Amino acid sequence: MLKTPLFSAALLLTAFTVQAQVDTVRATTLPPAQLAEKLYNSGVAKFNQKSYRAALQDFDRALAAKPDFAKAYYNRAAVRYELQEYQPAIQDYDQAIKLDPNTFGSYFGRAQAREALQQPAEAEQDYGRATELKADYAPAWYYRGALRFEKADYQVAKADFDAAIKADPTYTYAWHDRGSTQRQLGNLPAAIQDYTQALKLQPDLLPALLNRAATRRRAGDLKGALQDYNDYLAKKHDNALAYTNRGSTRYEQGDYKGAVEDFTRAVELDARYAFAWNNRAATYLKLEDYQRAEADATKAIGLNGQYAEAYLNRGHAREMLRQPDAACQDWRKAAELGLEIGNTHAANSGCGAE
Repeated sequence: MLKTPLFSAALLLTAFTVQAQVDTVRATTLPPAQLAEKLYNSGVAKFNQKSYRAALQDFDRALAAKPDFAKAYYNRAAVRYELQEYQPAIQDYDQAIKLDPNTFGSYFGRAQAREALQQPAEAEQDYGRATELKADYAPAWYYRGALRFEKADYQVAKADFDAAIKADPTYTYAWHDRGSTQRQLGNLPAAIQDYTQALKLQPDLLPALLNRAATRRRAGDLKGALQDYNDYLAKKHDNALAYTNRGSTRYEQGDYKGAVEDFTRAVELDARYAFAWNNRAATYLKLEDYQRAEADATKAIGLNGQYAEAYLNRGHAREMLRQPDAACQDWRKAAELGLEIGNTHAANSGCGAE
């Protein structure tokens, strides 16, 4: 039995940091406020130069001069986020929101920091508030959709990706991740269309090729899937999973020699990849090379002692190598591990009770 590892319909998260906000210094500003403005603008310039520690000092001094300076809290939070000081960043966003509760960027930034601290429920709430305040800000919809995807709330995740695309039709990752959501919902043609649009926007988005290939294969379009795998592997040669999935596609097309080549390449790249060893064993069975099939299945079992399909394949190889007792043991083990067809093979081959 050919066992195909699923290529994860993974999300492609991008990092967004709200841009620093610059104010010009006004001549009529009172001296303490004027000082705060100068320090604030200096901090923004250093932030944009990625001189984060120096920027932090300027925002500290700006807030000492003007303690109710909401944008200084906001930008100091952004600096702290870049420095991976997530809890202090959240505290600054809290203060910015307290001073100015209608600025969407503070909610979005706090959501990003909460995600970094593994607080998805709180982050989801903040992304939601950001969408309420600025419905045309695509990243807020996108990131909330990603959180909902991760907890398998696919319908609401799709709605968020829909909104992200509406806000920004050029948002490549939103197209891609909506495709992954469509795939989880079983909407395979729609998923293929979304992956295709993502590739039109960003032709070098290689995960989209892999995900479209897997979706096309699941939809029965083996020719299209093979073309996607070919295009991917022409650009990236070190992905054992891609070789294994192309090998599985070739196997399903009846191209057993081509499948063996791909599974061989996969185990060369990752000698501990049990799926590839087992799949090559299954292919050797089709080629009637039973000794190699037995050896590969044994290797897969050595890597994963609970691999039911590998026991089943080794049982078939041992049957053909005239090792009936060993074949019966393997089939029974496959059944014990949940592959009921093992019992069927054992019964059909006349295996007696142990």
